[in-house]
Amino acid sequence: MGKGEVWVNGQSIGRYWVSIHTPQQRPSQTWYNIPRSFLKPEGNQLVLVEDEYGDPLGIKLDSVSITKDAKY
Repeated sequence: MGKGEVWVNGQSIGRYWVSIHTPQQRPSQTWYNIPRSFLKPEGNQLVLVEDEYGDPLGIKLDSVSITKDAKY
């Protein structure tokens, strides 16, 4: 993605832009965390407003599940 803003279920999680590239020419940040309180059990909506040259088809979503029994 280039530069824009992201919403999850009507809640803004902020703007994004690539300001620094690593020596491998990759963006310095590629993971964005979404607060659990923004998510529903199913039927979540992700809205991206891309201001520049990004390709939304290249976005991948991952999820992490943590049980109550997890020990840190």
